[in-house]
Amino acid sequence: MTCEDARRLLDAHVDRELDVATDRELTRHLSECERCAREVESIRALKKALSEGARVRAPQALRRRIVDALGSSPVVDRARAARAVRWLPRSSAIAIPAAIAALLAFLLIPRMFRIDQGDFLVREVVAAHVRSTQVDHLTDVASSDRHTVKPWFEGKIDFTPPVTDFQARTFKLVGGRVDYLDDRPVAALVYQHGPHLINVFVWPSDGSERGPTRLTRNGYNLEHFSHAGMNYWIVSDMGVDEMEKLAALLRS
Repeated sequence: MTCEDARRLLDAHVDRELDVATDRELTRHLSECERCAREVESIRALKKALSEGARVRAPQALRRRIVDALGSSPVVDRARAARAVRWLPRSSAIAIPAAIAALLAFLLIPRMFRIDQGDFLVREVVAAHVRSTQVDHLTDVASSDRHTVKPWFEGKIDFTPPVTDFQARTFKLVGGRVDYLDDRPVAALVYQHGPHLINVFVWPSDGSERGPTRLTRNGYNLEHFSHAGMNYWIVSDMGVDEMEKLAALLRS
């Protein structure tokens, strides 16, 4: 697992949303990569700060110094001083946490933007899958014949996606469509496995082999990998074992 792969998964790791195999692989990477391990600690610190709030009390020594400085004043003035001292922590409780929050933002927000780019893509993939099953736009070309589906993409996107029917392995090609993910048009290949509909999103990668990475989000299982110059994102409500079978077929 590369650092880039790991950073896409850190938030899900902290929130315990990864499957066992991916979490184990990420944990192994964190034990070997000090930089990514620090990123995890930053995420945990930020989540804790946001959930608990930064409540800071003025030091007790400050109270004593103010009261002692007015030690020779009349009793009524000492009472006013005590009331003033009681007011000070309230103003400090506004200013000090604000400064802490600003410091946290300065240190952690750049990292959050890097991580959220990966998390945003995961949300995009799930949303595209759900949208395709709910608005009657599952396919633009409906066919189980790869010789029909593959040529259909010509002229609609700037690459040729690999298209294969795995009906003999119980993953039937249903068709395809053009979708939009990661700020670009992508090919969406649709398969059916029993009652389950599956979207396989494909677009060119940077050429490196990556994954597989497995996640669960909003009740859907996802698997991501890069193979033969293409990025693959598989999403469905079918089980993890079946997802891995389809991923293996796509990589074969």
